[in-house]
Amino acid sequence: MTDAIPTNAAPSTNADLGAVTWHPTVVRLRELFFDVLSFELQRFTALGDGASFLCWRSKDGSIAWARLDLFAKPTRDNPRRLVLRVVINKGPIDDVANVARRRGLLVEGELWRSPSWALEAFVTLDELLSSAPFLASLVRAHEEKDASLVIAAPFKTMLASGDPLTWDLVASEAAWAAIEPHLPARSERT
Repeated sequence: MTDAIPTNAAPSTNADLGAVTWHPTVVRLRELFFDVLSFELQRFTALGDGASFLCWRSKDGSIAWARLDLFAKPTRDNPRRLVLRVVINKGPIDDVANVARRRGLLVEGELWRSPSWALEAFVTLDELLSSAPFLASLVRAHEEKDASLVIAAPFKTMLASGDPLTWDLVASEAAWAAIEPHLPARSERT
């Protein structure tokens, strides 16, 4: 029997999501996503403790990483409203640096260098695994500085227009439809 992911009736808050983030099903989902992403990146990667992130050495020698977070969990009114956020090269780096050193991606004494780009992607549960090849192609495109390496997204996207090398945010239409009503107006966000 699979453990059910708890639901709530109101929009998800950080406290609500914290209870779900380390649920065994969510941890396994992150591991599967990182397995596919690692395969698509075609390089040595290191999985963070508790499958909390995946890191790798970029072609420029910096350490890149991806995190997968629950952004909005299901509600009683909308049980399919599971939205995940994939964050690449953004957020706390201490754990990433420690894992990179322990796993041989960053040698002792070598200075930490972060990649020069970052991205947030929002997808639904159904889109998660199919998004890995697309996101890996964005990583390769940034490393090679060649937008032609970006493959087509496996779903209709929002908030991503123009040159893919300038994107800092991309969302599937389904994920955006689930979360947009609960976000402050774009002009109010920083």
